[in-house]
Amino acid sequence: MNLIESLIPSSNIKGLIFDLDGTLADTMPLHIDAWFATGETYGVNITAQMVEERAGTPTIQVIQQLNELYNWDIDPSEFREKKNSVYLDLKKNNGKIQPVQRVVDIAGSFHGKLPMAIGTGSIRYNASMALKDLEIGDWFEAMYTADDVINPKPHPETFLKCAEHIKIDPKDCLVYEDGPSGITAALAAGMTVVNVDTFELYRP
Repeated sequence: MNLIESLIPSSNIKGLIFDLDGTLADTMPLHIDAWFATGETYGVNITAQMVEERAGTPTIQVIQQLNELYNWDIDPSEFREKKNSVYLDLKKNNGKIQPVQRVVDIAGSFHGKLPMAIGTGSIRYNASMALKDLEIGDWFEAMYTADDVINPKPHPETFLKCAEHIKIDPKDCLVYEDGPSGITAALAAGMTVVNVDTFELYRP
């Protein structure tokens, strides 16, 4: 059994949903650097662990969580704007976003065979830019971003909207994720999920 076959757990999988940052697009190092730099402007030390534990959760919600946890008083919307500006500067200096090739290969192998969607915690502008760099945007029937939901990951809304758009029952969807909040969201949606960092399979 090859890797692609091993990640399709059964024939009842009828639709695929992919996270973007850290799953299809190798953007997490840039995002972490942007978190570091923006945190410094507020005089706080934001670590890689803080970011990685909340991967997939939009910036505003992450800052709200960190404010409560560390008694910070940072305006979440202002932080998001500054962090996104830093991220875009870093991206400009680093060139095109590179793929997480093993996952892009999986998506490519099912393009035109199964309906596919993207569910990401990124804002739409950044997500669209990443897909343009990867040149795979036309593979997916839908993309739901932080701008398109009321309740972001770890709430299941992002993935449920993806499933609704591609007209596949959540129980018949397989999600590819790298972040803990995304894995939680997929399971809460009643979907099977693959952790693309370890290739572990989780069922609701």
